[in-house]
Amino acid sequence: MQKKYNVAGFGEVLWDIYPETKTLGGAPSNFAIHSQKLGANSFLISCLGDDSLGKDAKTLLNDFDLNTSGIQVNKYFPTGRVVVNLDKMGNPSYKIDEESAWDHIIFDENMRNICQFLDAVCFGTLAQRSSNSKRALKKILDSTPMNCLKVFDVNFRQEFYNKEIIKLSLELADIVKMNQLEFYQIANLVCISHEWKKGALSLIHEFDLKLVIITLGQNGSIMATKNDYIIHTPENNVNVISTVGAGDAYTASVVFGWLNKKPLDEIVIEATNLASHVCGFMGAIPSQG
Repeated sequence: MQKKYNVAGFGEVLWDIYPETKTLGGAPSNFAIHSQKLGANSFLISCLGDDSLGKDAKTLLNDFDLNTSGIQVNKYFPTGRVVVNLDKMGNPSYKIDEESAWDHIIFDENMRNICQFLDAVCFGTLAQRSSNSKRALKKILDSTPMNCLKVFDVNFRQEFYNKEIIKLSLELADIVKMNQLEFYQIANLVCISHEWKKGALSLIHEFDLKLVIITLGQNGSIMATKNDYIIHTPENNVNVISTVGAGDAYTASVVFGWLNKKPLDEIVIEATNLASHVCGFMGAIPSQG
């Protein structure tokens, strides 16, 4: 019988505000929900405001059967919001509220208890824009078992990242996933080749990574380990309504495949198929609306 893995997303949980609707979002939240749907015991480690948006978020997360015991409530800062605008191709641009509750995640004994039995934890750059949440992330990663898979899903947003955050995150990670533009930005910051294979192998050797992923949008994705290098181009064209959340679904599928020791070529196909499916819906989680 297949083991039921314990995974967690750390960082922002927020509402994506569209012109005519709102959907629950935030990369760690999306990752945790997709992981739960794939069969994991999934936790979200974050912070909500003591407000109506926070209560709505908690209700919806519970509806997805997510373990919400790692979500704190802050009385002084509001639940996070992002105003999303989509271009004609369905690609999003974001305006992210500052000083949100998820900027103030505080490591506590409850989080330590969650971390002790995690098989994987996923984090990005955005939640590290504040010192409180950045400090909590470091303590969380220090509290996980030695063999816990640490996944850095880059997700650059606006100006909320810098060289220090990127280098520290790469040093802490086992797997890193980024899109093509993020790869070029990271390559510039850490002085490696812009050529995909050379750059990916440089990241693997310099930061002792197990897997590097570069997503290429509709052109597929690249996966590299010390011994393998795969470029996967999807066969079917997708009717893209929105790409919001597709990358988070991709990451969840990769983690699920990696933990189950699937071959790399199988992992990339399954992750691509799930991300393509999400692109056919408005919002990060197809069953929300």
